[in-house]
Amino acid sequence: MLTRGNRKLGDTRIWSFSLPSGTSETCPGMTPTCRAHCYAVAMERYRTTARERYRENLLLSRRRDFARRVRAFLIAHDVRIVRVHVGGDFYARPYARAWFRIMRRSPRVLYFFYTRCWSMPDIKRVIDQMAALPNCRAWYSVDRDTGIPTEVPPRVRLAWLATSSDDCPPPAVIVDRAMTTPAAGGSGRTFWAV
Repeated sequence: MLTRGNRKLGDTRIWSFSLPSGTSETCPGMTPTCRAHCYAVAMERYRTTARERYRENLLLSRRRDFARRVRAFLIAHDVRIVRVHVGGDFYARPYARAWFRIMRRSPRVLYFFYTRCWSMPDIKRVIDQMAALPNCRAWYSVDRDTGIPTEVPPRVRLAWLATSSDDCPPPAVIVDRAMTTPAAGGSGRTFWAV
């Protein structure tokens, strides 16, 4: 179900829940840029155990008792930090609602996620409710294909996926910092937190 931290997350106290990546079924907000540079798809290609776990998670996420099972897991493992979706995204409104219920009913757990589903009004409403919770940190994932959203709630930040050194956020966007994946073993992509 949830997986304890990895090198990408950088901390074994951080748990994650992921889904298969790179398909319109689980990544409905995917753009051509995202598809071409998705680190999760690349990782799933060579880590078959992760791919299988993510498929199992997809089946689990469709169960009526999904929220209850995740909350039981959080309690049983004394989980304090959860990254929702290293791979995949909020693929449907009922699935996003289940995560909202989990977050709301587990106020001592800190949740964070990056999502491209901000472009889908029915899912965005739920994502924005999540972002308003004091124990949740949300980033809209953006790139040159999505552009910058016209409406960003106060507690939501933007993460720009840059695929080259000249692929920067539009000039009108305030950039707080840039995070570059390590050259040794990393993809070399830059993500701008805006």
